[in-house]
Amino acid sequence: MKKFLKIFFGVLAGIFLLLLILPFVFKGKIEAKVQEIINDEIHATVSWDKFSLSLIRNFPNLHMGLDGLTVINDAPFEGDTLVHVGRFSLAVDVMSAIRGDAIDIRSVLVDKPIINLKVNSDSIANWDIVPESDAPTPVAEEDAAEMPSFSIQLQSFEIRDAALSYSDATMNLKTSLKGFNSRIRGDFTDTYTTINLVSNVEAFDLEMDNIRYLNRATIDLRADVGADLENMVFTFEDNELIFSRIPLFIEGYVAMLDEGYDMDLRMAARQTEFRTLLALVPEAFMQDLDGLRTEGSLALEATAKGKYIDEDHLPAFNILLDVKDGVIQYPDLPKSINNIQIFFQVDNPGGSMDNTIAEIRTFHFELDNNPFDANLHISTPISNAVFKGAMIGSIDLASLADAIPMDSIDLKGLITSDLTLDGDYNMIENEQYEDIKANGNVTLTNFEFRSPDFPMGVIISEADLFFSPRYLELRSFASRVGESDFGLTGRLENYLAYALKDGTLRGRLDHVSQFINTNELMALAGDEPVEADQEAEPLQKVLIPGNIEFNMSTRIDRILYDRLDLTNTTGNLQIKDSRVVMNGLRTHLLNGNMVMNGEYNTQDTIRPFVDFDLAINSFDINMAAHSFSMVESFLPVAKNAQGQVSSSFKFNTILGDDMSPLLNTFNGAGNLRSNNIEVSGSKVQDAMATMLRDERYKVANARNVRVNFTIENGNLTVEPFDVEVFGKSVNIAGTQSLDQQMDFTMRMPVSRSEISNVAGLLGGNISSSGGDVMLGINITGTPTDPKLSINADDLQRAVRDEVRREVERAAERAIEQGVEEILKDENVQERIEDAGRRLRDRFR
Repeated sequence: MKKFLKIFFGVLAGIFLLLLILPFVFKGKIEAKVQEIINDEIHATVSWDKFSLSLIRNFPNLHMGLDGLTVINDAPFEGDTLVHVGRFSLAVDVMSAIRGDAIDIRSVLVDKPIINLKVNSDSIANWDIVPESDAPTPVAEEDAAEMPSFSIQLQSFEIRDAALSYSDATMNLKTSLKGFNSRIRGDFTDTYTTINLVSNVEAFDLEMDNIRYLNRATIDLRADVGADLENMVFTFEDNELIFSRIPLFIEGYVAMLDEGYDMDLRMAARQTEFRTLLALVPEAFMQDLDGLRTEGSLALEATAKGKYIDEDHLPAFNILLDVKDGVIQYPDLPKSINNIQIFFQVDNPGGSMDNTIAEIRTFHFELDNNPFDANLHISTPISNAVFKGAMIGSIDLASLADAIPMDSIDLKGLITSDLTLDGDYNMIENEQYEDIKANGNVTLTNFEFRSPDFPMGVIISEADLFFSPRYLELRSFASRVGESDFGLTGRLENYLAYALKDGTLRGRLDHVSQFINTNELMALAGDEPVEADQEAEPLQKVLIPGNIEFNMSTRIDRILYDRLDLTNTTGNLQIKDSRVVMNGLRTHLLNGNMVMNGEYNTQDTIRPFVDFDLAINSFDINMAAHSFSMVESFLPVAKNAQGQVSSSFKFNTILGDDMSPLLNTFNGAGNLRSNNIEVSGSKVQDAMATMLRDERYKVANARNVRVNFTIENGNLTVEPFDVEVFGKSVNIAGTQSLDQQMDFTMRMPVSRSEISNVAGLLGGNISSSGGDVMLGINITGTPTDPKLSINADDLQRAVRDEVRREVERAAERAIEQGVEEILKDENVQERIEDAGRRLRDRFR
């Protein structure tokens, strides 16, 4: 018995050891084959962090896993991540994997996938990464024999915590799913099985034409689906779908055809009370639903019947929402919303999308005995959109606050509307405005809004918008937000084409403000200063639509921006071709004034740029350095300067995602002028005072400053210029790199006493008496850690000159001393006197 147990456990140990070892034996071969297949079949860069095989984890199946699976797009989406999966794993029948003739896949797990689907303006999809082939590639018989086939014998397919986004530039559509989980179970080896499907979505967003239709909607689906796998027909059996708290059911079938699908589906609400519809309204806007009294009936359903082949061969479909005699009454509020009638329908008998008719036949409610009505009918939306609608009524916002809880929100004002619209898109395109009926106006009077999060409030004393077929006219608009006031008038043309067919919106606006406090407004937008332990949200790129053409004039008496106080700001802005062009924008600031011309260009949405021409007159240089990061980057010494400067400066730079200049793309040229600048306390001056042992260099008074400079890819070059500073004529030139590494030379006369010690370091000696010596001082390092040195050639030349002068002075002293010694001899003196007498006698 003991021998038997020993053999038995030995066999078990051997089997277990084989289970551990075999995956490692085949791992390299399998991973290489997977990589080869992917490289041959996909136009994208596919990589993974880890490839694993195991016979233990999912015995008796072979477990294969990829951790950190990533798919990166090629052009035209180069560099974009199409898919990233935290973990992708398969369970494969081990014997089929060993045989290699047909590999049976039993289960699939996709954990934490992030999927980004895009369609660009050229209708190219980023998931179209499998190359098309005009003809099938012939495969040699011996190669075909080696290639395994794959069969799906699934029992489980699961997706965990997925995030999916989809954007379509051709439709201006964006949608996303977050927290998506799905589990599918069934026996796919049978010809007929019941599939158990459990799915949920934590947040479903849908935006189209910049209108948010769904915001964090939730989806829960539990369904049993009868699957005829031989004929690929799937029939919904027992199921429940909860869409944002609305319980729905689905009935019917979907059949997969060789080209397309055949279907007969119906989805409808399980309940018929009007109250059910309110579940679609976000909880922030519809509070205390449990205590809410409602009346009225509801019909909500959608159907699709027929074959879907392509966009020109659609099934018949219908969407219906019908509300009758609805009432909303909160128990603690004095007023109710009564007589709610809604009939909305989208109908298509099948075929082309152009056969679709969408209509809001009825939209009616009454608030405090004031009725409000609207209707809209749209047909042939693709070929020639025919539209007809109206909006008539008034809404007293104070009465609305008495009917719906506002949670400490103060809301007042009266909205009055009387609009009619009737025409088609061809009339707009052909400018047949006389055939279009579009008349009426919308007014807003005495509007006020305040909340705990917005205590300063918004006040619109009046706003009058007039509609005609050709244009919208803003006849008046007077508003105040906190301390800031805004007045607008103007006209918008081609608005119907813009709204219905993405036409170009043209117009002119005239803006007048007495005071704008941007600090206050930025705080409202969430850009206020944050605490040390908080992270500030960066600005985001602002893209200018290509189908907007505006001319705007502005006049602002005063603007407060951070610590800047701007006055008498005037100018013109032109918005066109995804650009904002500034013409003659003038303002007074920093005790001076500025004229700005240039543009902000977003035609390249990835790399927007600015191109400006500035004319600055008499700016306070210290205030400018503390107000503009660009001044601090290129002229750090300005933070230690006092005085008035003027400048002409042209520059262009690409902007980053946070709207800040990318300094390595910054290019420009200009000049800087000042009659007098005083600089004190800079590190360069401190280093100079230390080197020359003269405290006077810590304060520099520069006169008649005239500097020309260029900037290339963020690197500053200062052309040689002369300036009167330290009571001397100084010549300065040099460069400062993008990382603020300096390489400047300052040529200036330096007193002998200041350089005598420096000369001694070179083995020379310079007398402290005499005139100044012209030297070059090299300035390197950074503005915060400068390195100064005297040009060695200049210093050696000064020492040589000093030695030569000392030799000459010594020779002169020797000659003078020799003459004096000769003159002291008495015989020499007598001979000189005798010669003098003979000369006098000769001339008598």
